[in-house]
Amino acid sequence: MSSIRDFGAKGDGRADDTAALQHAIEKGDGEVVLPRGDYRLTRTVAVPLDKTGRLSISGSGGTARLIMAAAGPALHLVGTHKKTAHPPDFLEGVWQQERFPTVSDLEIVGEHDNADGIRIDGAMQPTLRGLLIRRCRHGIHLVQRNRNVLIADCHVYHNRGVGVFLDRVNLHQTNIHGCHISYNLQGGIVVRGSEVRNLQICSNDIEYNYDTNANDSTDVWLDARQGTIREGTIVGNTIQAKISPGGANVRLSGVGPDNPNAVGMFSITGNLIGSQETNLLLEACRGVTVAGNAIYHGEKFAVRAKDCEHLVLSGNSHDHNPDYKGKSTDAFLFEACRHLQLTGLLIQHTHEDADPVEATMRFTGCSHINIGSCQLLDARRRGLSFKDCATVRVADSTIRAAKSGNFVESIQMIGTVEPVMIINNFLAVGKDGSFRLPERRFAHAYGNMTLD
Repeated sequence: MSSIRDFGAKGDGRADDTAALQHAIEKGDGEVVLPRGDYRLTRTVAVPLDKTGRLSISGSGGTARLIMAAAGPALHLVGTHKKTAHPPDFLEGVWQQERFPTVSDLEIVGEHDNADGIRIDGAMQPTLRGLLIRRCRHGIHLVQRNRNVLIADCHVYHNRGVGVFLDRVNLHQTNIHGCHISYNLQGGIVVRGSEVRNLQICSNDIEYNYDTNANDSTDVWLDARQGTIREGTIVGNTIQAKISPGGANVRLSGVGPDNPNAVGMFSITGNLIGSQETNLLLEACRGVTVAGNAIYHGEKFAVRAKDCEHLVLSGNSHDHNPDYKGKSTDAFLFEACRHLQLTGLLIQHTHEDADPVEATMRFTGCSHINIGSCQLLDARRRGLSFKDCATVRVADSTIRAAKSGNFVESIQMIGTVEPVMIINNFLAVGKDGSFRLPERRFAHAYGNMTLD
């Protein structure tokens, strides 16, 4: 081991220990250890992996702290790998010198407005484990090209920018697992302007990543308006925040109505998601499955989707525990979406709506909508509303009215809605009845029973 104390570091929080850490990385034996102490840095410590060789940096079980007193990352790991993760694409020198750099059991604190925690560029199998990064701009900042990144058991807490930022990166095979990522003003996990494949976000606590002075706070944001983000999972996480302007717990953003393919092929499964203006905001994405989640307190929207294709929502509980106070609209809005499968959803309104809407679920300009075995309980005004939609089927579902007395009808159809089938449902009766089929040839209803 190479203790940075042996290279002149003081670790008293006052002396400049930058040169000592840089020297230990360049001249040590590859296992760089920071004993207990506070090590002040006045510039970025660069880690050129092709020159340092196989490397680990350890903070002695979390007892060591880096204090970054300058702009830029405290540690900048730089590799030379420029190709894919396919084994034949790796040069022998990368395997011998650069593979699997690790940083573990270390705290990094920012003392400059533009201080970052760790930046990684061109690395193969970089592994970050057991880190605490706080009061920085960006916590973990991935840029350029990397492969097979592991981020595990880290605390990325109370940073001014993004907690884990995939920033205009070409990056495949990334696992973010078992972390606390919270109170980061510009987002918890953000991917922007990148080409990303195989992104796994699993078993994390991703909370309170919001800024009441911003317009688009998000806990997890996959932004493919420039770039592509495909093939991944958001599984088994707790994703919660506070109501903020334009905020969303999970946001997938694609190019636009003519190209829903840039972001998608994602599974959002087994999460607890709640307490934002919108829980799930899906824009121009394709092939997204949202299943088995507990979703609550979307102040305006539980789900808002626009220009999406091949969406599956199945087996989710959309609720707001009556013990938790506050208004919550929890509405669903689908605009210009195609091929929607909504099955086994349990939706119950237990609070006064924060933003009155015409229906629990609204579909505008959508096509190929299949709603089956869902329960919409205590619908405030309407259960379902379809406007100018094509190929609509509602089957084996229950729509029950709220007791407010404002209920109008279970199913509303506006404009051209055909073909349409309404079959084998329990439907509440409101001021305008339960539903009225459009006066067209391709509209059928049978097997329905009304609820008082």
